[in-house]
Amino acid sequence: MKLRTTFSLLTLGLALAAPVQASRSFCCSLDDGNRSCGDVLPEACRNRAYVELNERGVRVRSVEAPLNASQQAARDAQLKKQKEADLQALDQKRRDTALLATYATDKELDRTRDRLIAELERSIKNTEGKLAAANKEKTKLAKDGEFYKGKLPNTLTSSMRRNQMAIEAEQQSIQAKKKEIEQVTARFEADRKRLQELRGGAPAQP
Repeated sequence: MKLRTTFSLLTLGLALAAPVQASRSFCCSLDDGNRSCGDVLPEACRNRAYVELNERGVRVRSVEAPLNASQQAARDAQLKKQKEADLQALDQKRRDTALLATYATDKELDRTRDRLIAELERSIKNTEGKLAAANKEKTKLAKDGEFYKGKLPNTLTSSMRRNQMAIEAEQQSIQAKKKEIEQVTARFEADRKRLQELRGGAPAQP
């Protein structure tokens, strides 16, 4: 008797639950303007955007239509672009934090800039000394060559070639360091402007 009662209650529970489960519906809009709905997703809605409604007809979920190849490519490109923008924003935030932590005043920024430029100028002066010595050696080698009426000895031509390479290397080094001074000056000027922006547009205290 007890077993029969339990079975009857279970059957009744399933019967009561069935209408609730079936009360959920899925609907989508068709090309002709009509809607297709069903308590399971209609076949006509398989490749379309659709909504899921509860028993009161209230939307509980929206599902987008599957993307075709070109739409998927556009979506991927958009996501990639957004990811790159997010990474750039994060990198800028880190740089801004480091900038504020490094330079409390414009005077500190100027000291750092001037120190870097002074180091480069000392390096240029040292290289200019090497260049002057190489040019002096070039003059000497040229005079040595005047003693020979015909073909120059191999040792002399080799020395001349090495000397010319040394001169060109020192000249390039000087130009590179001068360019670096310009870059340092521009970078620190950009840092100064950025610090003013981060501080609300007001110039930093000297």
